[in-house]
Order: sequence, then structure tokens, then C-alpha cells
Amino acid sequence: MDSFRIFIRESPFPQNSLIEPLAILGEVTAFTNFEAIVRHNEVGSWTLDVPAQHPQARLLQPGRGFVVFRDDSEVPVTSGPIQKIVRKWSATADSGAGTITVTGVDDNNILAERLAWTRPDADIRLQGATTYWPADRAWKNAGELLHHLITQNTQYAGPRRLPYLFVAPPSPDLRPDDSAHGARLKFDRIDELTRLLASVHGLVVRCLWHPNPASVGSNGDPEASGPGLLVTFAPARDRSDAVHFSVESGNLQSYDYTLAAPDATRLVIGTQNRTWQELEHRDTFDDLGNVNGFTRDFVEKQGPERWFGLYSNRSRDPWWWGNEATTPAEFAYTIPLAQQGLSSIEVEWGSTREAFKDRRDIPWQWAQDTIQPAGWQLDPPSWSAYYRALADEVDSFNRTAGPKAAITIDPVESPRLRYHTHYQVGDFISAHIDGATRRELVSEVRLSLTVSDGPKVTPTLGSYGTSESPYLYKAVKGLWDRVNTLSSREMPEISADEVPTVPFVLRKAA
Repeated sequence: MDSFRIFIRESPFPQNSLIEPLAILGEVTAFTNFEAIVRHNEVGSWTLDVPAQHPQARLLQPGRGFVVFRDDSEVPVTSGPIQKIVRKWSATADSGAGTITVTGVDDNNILAERLAWTRPDADIRLQGATTYWPADRAWKNAGELLHHLITQNTQYAGPRRLPYLFVAPPSPDLRPDDSAHGARLKFDRIDELTRLLASVHGLVVRCLWHPNPASVGSNGDPEASGPGLLVTFAPARDRSDAVHFSVESGNLQSYDYTLAAPDATRLVIGTQNRTWQELEHRDTFDDLGNVNGFTRDFVEKQGPERWFGLYSNRSRDPWWWGNEATTPAEFAYTIPLAQQGLSSIEVEWGSTREAFKDRRDIPWQWAQDTIQPAGWQLDPPSWSAYYRALADEVDSFNRTAGPKAAITIDPVESPRLRYHTHYQVGDFISAHIDGATRRELVSEVRLSLTVSDGPKVTPTLGSYGTSESPYLYKAVKGLWDRVNTLSSREMPEISADEVPTVPFVLRKAA
């Protein structure tokens, strides 16, 4: 297996005017330990240890960052800024001048630098006159929505401009959706919105260092050149036919899988406060304080009433849940529990924890349901943008707060199958474990390189978030009683015609 090459890049605001922002300054080869975690649609992290007495340690300065390549790659594996520098020395250890440890996050963190202003092109004193950022319903999908949101909040002239950030146009392979119809943004965090939309609509959003991002995207300046950061939007790739890990193929050393209880099983969502306008009569006065007339103006009022909705995570309820006639005999004990309103997740884990989400940006206001008792609220109709916005929030809650599972594999890489060349974070691959073949998304990859162990790649399979996935939950429960400990082995050189064909059916992640 080839190795990783680690380079240090300049700050986006260099002290030396002769050096371009984010230019590569040099390669670090004297490190003793390197580790990075690349995450799907999340901010990754990294750490690097360098002997303090080595000349390369002088490259590690605040504001700078790192760029990691595989030996033969032109596109970085990961990149990001330095966020912490620690100098270590101990008299009790043979440490010489000590060690410098630098840590940081990857460049996906750039999306957290800007909020979604209601008028990104205007001064802060003009923001209050616009209720929400004006999303265009003509935008075809979440990729277009995010593209315009990021460009508008980073490319207009002024102190908010990020000249080193380039945004590529969305991939034409993205499927249409109506995310632009329900967008109600007012100083929302762009990174949080990106995670939510990406999870719901199957996007892969990445930000990486690029030697010439102007050739792919734009920062608003048609004359821009030099290195920078590039944001891309693409659908998840299905590589499950080409990338398959199994013990039988000799490319899997070990694996483990775990189950985790839900953080919460019920979600309460609150929307916008009830507002209305009243015609107010106001007296006018002369210079002596005497009433000399009046005016009548409509004044907007706001009441304490809000619409609230309660949602249970029923994403794991089997089709027979709560039905006396169809419930299997071995699950008869669940019938009275289901009829009480408990979900299958709540019965399994013994938890009914509630969570609250404040969504005042959804302008569905409290109103009396005329066919219900006094005080009973009217729910948004199922065809409305309000309903869709609430459904997206519930879907995100089920993914992030529900029970999760994780499968971590330790592959043996070879020139025929290795990370970054044949698959990446955000791709669907397949793994044959304990007699079952799973098609899963690579949600996280841990990269490590030490003097003693050399380079190592450890992927984690799952369909959302980091380390654990709700989509794997059902599958891992079926494997739970069949855990096998695999012995380490070296990768045999298998020719193409010797690789066994494993039959499996492509299905959408449950």
C-alpha cells in the first residue's frame, strides 16, 4: 500500500505578500504520528506530531493548514486549518527538545463561518426589513439551493467576502426536489442546513484545498487564480458492484459492529408565534403638549400562542405493529404496548425521551380548528410547504436521535482496491459479513500513519452522521448473535478472474 504525503499550506491571510494565500509551503516528512478522520457531510478532524527540534516544525504556525495526498493522487484526501498547537516536553522521558502536536478540523468547517443573512448583499442595518432570505422556487434541487446560499453569503463585496472560497456548480446528476419551496432562512447556520438537506436528499457536500479552483468553480471574481478551497455538490455514488469487502476475498482483516440506544424517541416542534395587525388610534400633540389630532396606523402584534406538534420515531415499526391479527406469536407481548401508543424503538430500549426543536422560521401560526373544542390547534395541510418543512425536520430527527448501529471494517488495501482511488467517503460499497451482504454508505474513514505501523485506512459504514448509522440498525441486530473474531492476514495478490462473484440485490437503504 502506498503512503500519505502531508503538506503544509499558507494562511488565507499570509504575512508575506510574496506568498499566495493557501499556497503549499513544504512537505512534512519528519512526523512521528498522523491521524485524520474524514466524515460524510460532517466536519472531520486531524492531529500531527513533529519533533520540536526538527526544522520542519517551524512550518507549523497559526493560520496555516495541512493538505494530505496519496502518493499518486492529484486530488487531496483531506485538508484543513490548524486550530491548536501544543508543545510537549518532559524531564522523565527521553524526548530531546520535546514534541509539537498540531490539531485541527477539515475544510468542511468553512461552511460554519457564515450565517444565512436575509439580504446577503446588503449592510447589517438593512437585514431587518426582509423577513427571510428569498429562495427561488425555480431552483431544481437542494444542490442549487445550497450553491446559491453559499455563494451569496461569501462572494459579495465587503468584509463578509471569502475570496479564497470557490463554489462549483451542482452536479447535473442531482435529482429534482422541492427544498427551495420550503426554505425559510433568517441568520440560520449554513453548515447545519447543509447537513439536514444532504441527509434528506442524498447529497455529498465536500470542501477541499485545490491548486486551481477557478477552473472548476467561482469565487465571484472572473480573474481569480491560484490555490483556494473548493466546495462541491454531488449525489452519492453507487460503487457496491466494484468495491466489495469480504473475508473470502482476502481483503478484510477484521470488523466490529455495535448497537447504540436512541438519544430521544419523541420530538416536539414549535413553529412561529401567532401574529396579527391591529388598527391603532394615536393622538398627536402640538409643541405645548396639547392634543391637536390623531393618526390611525396598522400595528403588528404578536401573541404567545404557537403551533406545536408531537412526533414519535416510528421508522422501525414493523408493518404488523399493534395489529392483533397479524402480530407474530413470539411478539404477542408487544400488542398492549403498541396499543398504548409506544413505538417499537421505545419498547425495545425502554425509553420514551422527548426532545424539543424551535422552528420559528416555519411561518405556520396557531389557529383554532373550528370542528374541535376551544383551544384545539389547526394542523398544516399535507400538501403545504409548512408540512414538508416539518417532515424534513422529523426525518432528520429520526436519523440523528434514533437508535444507531456501526460497522467498522479493517480492510487490506492493494493496488486493485484502495481508499480514495476506488471509493471515497459518501460512496456506497458492499461488505460480506457473517453470511450477509450489506450495501452501505461510507460515512467515515480514519486515516493513520505512524513510524511503527505505517499507513492504515479504517472505514466506518453507515448512512448518516459519524461512526453510527440508523440505517444499519436493523441489519446489525440480525448479526448481533453471530460475531466472529477474524485473525489478521496479509493481502494476497488475487487476479481479476480469481475474485469470487458474490450475488446480492441492490436495495434502497432501509
